[in-house]
Amino acid sequence: MAKVNFKEMNEKIVFIFEKAGVPAEDSKLLAEVLTDAQMKGIYTHGYLRVTRYFDCIKSGGIAPRGDIKIISDLPSWATVDGGGGLGIVIARKATDIAIAKAKETGVGIVNVKNSHHLGPVGFYAEKVADEKMFSMAMSNGDILVAATGSREKNIGNNPFAYAIPAGKYDKILYDVAISVGSDMKILQMEKENKEVPDGWMIDKNGVPSNNPSDYLAGGVLLPFGGYKGYGLALMVETFAAVLSGSAVTKDVHAWNKDPEISGNVGHFIMALDISKMGNAKEYEDRVEGLIDEIKATPLAEGADGVYYPGEKELLMRKKCIESEEVYVDDDIFNDIEDLYNSLK
Repeated sequence: MAKVNFKEMNEKIVFIFEKAGVPAEDSKLLAEVLTDAQMKGIYTHGYLRVTRYFDCIKSGGIAPRGDIKIISDLPSWATVDGGGGLGIVIARKATDIAIAKAKETGVGIVNVKNSHHLGPVGFYAEKVADEKMFSMAMSNGDILVAATGSREKNIGNNPFAYAIPAGKYDKILYDVAISVGSDMKILQMEKENKEVPDGWMIDKNGVPSNNPSDYLAGGVLLPFGGYKGYGLALMVETFAAVLSGSAVTKDVHAWNKDPEISGNVGHFIMALDISKMGNAKEYEDRVEGLIDEIKATPLAEGADGVYYPGEKELLMRKKCIESEEVYVDDDIFNDIEDLYNSLK
């Protein structure tokens, strides 16, 4: 991996998406979210996505100027139609609506339909937490995971996140997808001739496998924690897709497999303004004390510390901001450079 200046990368990403017809402010938001993921070490949702989003826009599957339309509106709850636009832009605008409603009523919930891949779902939960609110964010997606007991993929790798203001610790930020390991990592293992770890996948016959080629031949990802992860995936499907009126499970189009078809993905974003229930500083102090208590426990053998969710990622981002540099895979960097130069 190479170290690159993320400000220079941002400029190139903005240029690329403006050339694809994306408005300037939306292009800046895309660059911000992708860079944030890169800085946190979430490389599967960082610069890797630049050329893929671009291809989807040019193929007609993603509307470059998709504007959200509010289709139902209550004091604390709204449903919006994303117009088939970029999931990152749609989800960020939906987050702003949820925050505004929470400031008025204490609770802000926004369901989104007719959207696309929204990048790292934790980004939106974190934006709510930055407003000193508790938050949750989630999204469904195309089917990649087998429900417990099934040998076929029948539910999405539905990401789920929550974020909580945490005083001196900044915030707790939990962001996970449902599968034990991602298909992107399995594809990388196949390239590097490595075995897939136990429990990640089954082959097309439902037999556990460590061979990445079995995944490419019809294998399926498994949920983390068995039926517990599957239950969480189903929760996300109902909150993000059923409530919003978006496509559900098999009816969601895989944006990176069929770039010319709109995905109709659903999202759910919730903000809780804790200041409406009491003193917000007291809530933060209680969260801070909770983390203090957990961190003070004796370490297990081989452990270098007890970390709260998101701590390592937030530390990585801080270091990147200080150095103004991020790590980028050489091939991904070259792909972005080639696309940028071809559009100049």
